[in-house]
Amino acid sequence: STLDTHRIDQFPATFFRARPDGAAVRRAMAVDPDQLTMIPATGKVLVPLQDLPASIKVPGGLPPHLIIRFDHFITEVDQNRLRKRWDDVLACGAKHQACAHDANQSTDNAAFHFGIWEVSSSVPYLTADTRHQPPEAIVAIDALLKYIGDFIAGKIGSVFEAHAPDQWDLMQRAYERVQRLLATDLLARPSLDFGGAFFAVAVKEGGSGLVHIDWHDSHAIWAFVFAVGDWEGGEFCAPELGIKIPIRPGQVFAVLARVLAHFSAPVTQGRRIVFTCFTDRLTMLH
Repeated sequence: STLDTHRIDQFPATFFRARPDGAAVRRAMAVDPDQLTMIPATGKVLVPLQDLPASIKVPGGLPPHLIIRFDHFITEVDQNRLRKRWDDVLACGAKHQACAHDANQSTDNAAFHFGIWEVSSSVPYLTADTRHQPPEAIVAIDALLKYIGDFIAGKIGSVFEAHAPDQWDLMQRAYERVQRLLATDLLARPSLDFGGAFFAVAVKEGGSGLVHIDWHDSHAIWAFVFAVGDWEGGEFCAPELGIKIPIRPGQVFAVLARVLAHFSAPVTQGRRIVFTCFTDRLTMLH
């Protein structure tokens, strides 16, 4: 597998300390995806933060890379099984529960948010999409999450620890707290335990076409994105960097989604099911 190191000469600080304001992001970062430089579709991609000019101040506490794309990460067998389990969730009548994250989404294509977070709370809790479902949908959701936990989360944890050990230590402390506070819930639904690699999974079809910041994420913790299906388009677009990065079947993409404004290019053909494994800011903070 090839290695593409894309070096940047500025830190994307436009919204680093800004209060959440999706409209401001859209005004400042509106761009046609065709104007962005395409990064190669295969191979490992690194966007390092430690190679910036000495005159550029990088905030403390961040991992060494703004973005990493890992190649050959998810097998074709696992991709097919994930798609089957997602189809089972849809077939069982899972109901989408509107939430604040949906401000980043098209109204007809909102994501499900499964797992645990601490949004607008002082303690972690199961998301509404996880709790408020028909019994048969809960069985299907748990089967999907169990597969992610059994075959994907461990790999993500390994690369997380290897590439960002300081942030991994913070994640493990958060994991111990969540295990303690939600012991009963995790005993009843062990599929919600991802070993501290992340705490929630957003799933949707297509992409997030509105440029946005993931305001609820932690500045210092990567979101991990992968997609299954057979499609064209859907590249990860980063207007501040002037680039777009394909996320193809089998790849996993790590990004500081609270730091970098981003959106998905249109999916021009086929079906694309996107999984975003993430940790919200308050789960890390408390």
